[in-house]
Amino acid sequence: MSALSLPERPGPEPLTRGPIPHGQLDQTAPTHLQEELWGRMRSLPGVYVAPTHVPYPEARAVHLAPEFGTGPEDAFIKRAREFAHMHPVQDSSLHMTLPATVKKLVTEAGWGVPHPIQNTQLVYGPRDRDEIEVVWGILLRSYDYARGSAVDH
Repeated sequence: MSALSLPERPGPEPLTRGPIPHGQLDQTAPTHLQEELWGRMRSLPGVYVAPTHVPYPEARAVHLAPEFGTGPEDAFIKRAREFAHMHPVQDSSLHMTLPATVKKLVTEAGWGVPHPIQNTQLVYGPRDRDEIEVVWGILLRSYDYARGSAVDH
């Protein structure tokens, strides 16, 4: 998925809360889509699962092994190896690091909002099969950013 071809998210944006914890309050993703997305996230090369570094202990986080991740400092959450995490089932959104121009596109297309305090993007949970592919494409941008292979456009 090219960042420039990000489709607009249909319908109104979900209600959110925050800043801590920052998350989605309605329009949550069905559990089976959350689990499918989590399975994809944790199976990326060089990724390992470890606790999140943010005050949302129920979140499931993916980290990138140092030999796989040479991205800039802001490609990781709180200077750790974490680049994304998924919130619990009652929330279903994700936080991830993204290049600035991609964050802007995600926000403009209605797929999420910037975190009010941290340098991450909240991405809304996918409501259907089409949306899981869009969210997955955004997550891959985060992964590429952490790997040092993302181009900020």
